Amino acid sequence: MRRLLVLGTAVAAMCSAVLLLAASATGQQTRTVHIGMDTPLTGPQAVVGQGDREAVNALVRFWNRAGAFRNRRIQVDILDNASNPSQAVQNVQRFVADSKYVAILGSGNAAAAVATAPLATEGRIPFLALSPPTPLISPAPRPYVYVALPTDRLYAYSMARYLRTLNIQRIALIGDNGGFGRGGIAQVKALARAYGFTITDEIIFAPTQTSFAAELARVRNSNAQALWVWTVTPPGSTIVKEFRQLQLPQRLVLTGGNLSQQFLEATCPDVNGALVNSFLGLVWEQLPQGHPARARAQLTQRVIGKPLSVFHVDAATSLFALKAAMERGGFTRAGINTALETKLRGLPTPGGRLYFGPRNHSGVQMDSMWAGRIVQCKPRALFGAAFQR
Repeated sequence: MRRLLVLGTAVAAMCSAVLLLAASATGQQTRTVHIGMDTPLTGPQAVVGQGDREAVNALVRFWNRAGAFRNRRIQVDILDNASNPSQAVQNVQRFVADSKYVAILGSGNAAAAVATAPLATEGRIPFLALSPPTPLISPAPRPYVYVALPTDRLYAYSMARYLRTLNIQRIALIGDNGGFGRGGIAQVKALARAYGFTITDEIIFAPTQTSFAAELARVRNSNAQALWVWTVTPPGSTIVKEFRQLQLPQRLVLTGGNLSQQFLEATCPDVNGALVNSFLGLVWEQLPQGHPARARAQLTQRVIGKPLSVFHVDAATSLFALKAAMERGGFTRAGINTALETKLRGLPTPGGRLYFGPRNHSGVQMDSMWAGRIVQCKPRALFGAAFQR
């Protein structure tokens, strides 16, 4: 009887141990890793934030179901900044102050990203901007702050190379008075001398402007060969339509910021023939079979369930970087930051390969850029390293 009692006690102890291990494993499976996301879901740049949110939610849901995070569940908490840098500051302060957040996806609104990045540096939390302002990473990298997508400087240099092959030298510039518009125009002006460009006009507008007839008439009557547009706000559609209505003889030049279904559908067929550039995820179907960006962009489009916009690719590229950083560096702020700086060089993403390093916090480089035209209201890549025959 005593032996049976001892044996029963031992079995009970073993069962308790098994149950504790199972509970521990279950706890690991349900452990949540929190990421904060500040984004413009409303206001003039709502199309940016809504596209970013679609990509983030779709990819995180897909990866969580696949158990891709070492038996952890990723949760992205999204706050709307209403396209307002002041609200963005409040959102990011909330993420920085709460230790449960291990990283931040910064705003797709350029001015908001510039306003909030210093908070991430001060709080020592990795911050991947979903907008392209060059000052975030230049002239020197800001600690804990990264831009995985192309910067406005990279957009400017990529298109400048293409315009030079078309013998376009005289350029009129038009952009909104926000971070992306002013930043892009500043980058073109900075490279103009090196590329032999003459800036014939510089037009800055507010996102509330509803007609550009006077400004476009001035460009039409100038000796400009091209009108280069820098905006992701609703007036971009108006500029394209009025450009065609007024029959300007110049070439119309857009940026990747205009490559969304909403913009292309709203401006079709007037947008046909416009020059445009971006990074690889927007033209993944045109990439050679076996190109590393192709499979990742295809996956992103499949889980989102619609053709990719530039905002989908911006967010997906940044999220692929963050996923790899967590896999290689762990799930702490310091570990993720170390991995971003030292363990991701050459990482393939939907937008192209990333080349982060201790002295370089700008991920995508020129080898992942392309330029071309809008044909049948869709982008067609004609120029860039991935498309050289």
